[in-house]
Amino acid sequence: MRFIQREHIDCAKWDALVKSDSSASVFSLSSYLDAVAENWCVFTDDHYSKGIALPFTYRLGVKTCYTAVFLRYVEWIGEQTVQFDQLISLLQAEFPGGQICIKQDILGYPSEEFVFQRILDLTERTINSQAKRMLVKSEKAGFSIEEATAIDGIQAIIAEELPQKIATINDSSLSVLQQLTANLQSEKLLKIRAVKKDNQLVGGLYLVEFNETVLYLKGAFTAEAKASGAMYFAMNEAIKQAQAAGKSFDFGGSRVEGVRRFNVNLGGHDQVYFSYEWNNAPFWFKLLKKARQAWKRK
Repeated sequence: MRFIQREHIDCAKWDALVKSDSSASVFSLSSYLDAVAENWCVFTDDHYSKGIALPFTYRLGVKTCYTAVFLRYVEWIGEQTVQFDQLISLLQAEFPGGQICIKQDILGYPSEEFVFQRILDLTERTINSQAKRMLVKSEKAGFSIEEATAIDGIQAIIAEELPQKIATINDSSLSVLQQLTANLQSEKLLKIRAVKKDNQLVGGLYLVEFNETVLYLKGAFTAEAKASGAMYFAMNEAIKQAQAAGKSFDFGGSRVEGVRRFNVNLGGHDQVYFSYEWNNAPFWFKLLKKARQAWKRK
């Protein structure tokens, strides 16, 4: 097992491993990581029979493992024959600093639990009263939904509506999203759902179909459409389409309680993943990082 840097990765072999594991997510595909990560490598064997992809960056010259924007977590894929209790030592040797989310609790190292929401068995889905009321409201509003091929209209609404609501959505992350959707389209994994009212675009969703899962990537609606239940309408239609295809539905997840509550209203159940953090960087780096975090809290 060894770390292989991006320029030396055999992407065909790595992607074949990801696609061979039905539980693996699109987050581990090379085209996904190329779009969202500043740099990334894989820890794998010579045969690409198992391993994990790891995004990293450099902060003040210190190589740091991190969780990139639009990347919920990375995951161990393939044979689980590695001594996982040794993996944290290898990671800390390769990356003096780290804050990485991993799907499985595999490092034998203190971690923080985060959740996302998913519907694994769509036949047992339950919708609560709040969601039912909003779906009735959306029906009265007269929304329609259709598959689209171009992202421009929905991207413009995302750029208009989300930066004021989500701190991580800015010019930089919007550029990443545009590259990501282009990469996913080229892989024929992206499904664009446009929502209209009176034949006018009012928003839409980016969905990703990979392995056995439909993933909600991102979406947005005008304020008026959202107030009339457009988001409930569009997500409910996406869930029903996943059900018809025999796939599970992944809400993308959020640690924001209001978003989590929306997902649960539509039948989502919490799924746990794990956040690990370490800092073996030089003393001066730790001081600067601490000062930066204090400044951001002001």
